[in-house]
Amino acid sequence: MSVDFAQCPVETSLGVLGKKWTMAIIRDIGAYGVDRFNRLLKSLATIPPKVLATRLKQLEEEGIIKKYVEKSVPPKIVRWSLTEKGVDAIRIGMMLGVFGSRWYADRVFDDKRPRKMTEIYNRQGIELLMKDF
Repeated sequence: MSVDFAQCPVETSLGVLGKKWTMAIIRDIGAYGVDRFNRLLKSLATIPPKVLATRLKQLEEEGIIKKYVEKSVPPKIVRWSLTEKGVDAIRIGMMLGVFGSRWYADRVFDDKRPRKMTEIYNRQGIELLMKDF
């Protein structure tokens, strides 16, 4: 390394992104457009509601997601979306997908054949992954 760190950036990032369910929540909001609490519960079938609520609050506090409240007569509708920081985080998840598709293909794919990044992401996905790098 050519820079001295006050704290390890990997450990710092994992302190936020490494919590159980966090990357799956970011994936579902950013990649699948699942933006409501009950829809997230359905897409993450085994996540306890309390854990989901906690993770959403933590992600909002970290500036990774933004909460929008639509005031309608009743009830209010709450939605989440990724911030710029969240888009960077989803790229990390995408790279984990690339890693898993290459090195754990026996678990990831029925045919057990490793895949390259260009086989699992379309052009837009690859552009998102490579943006600003």
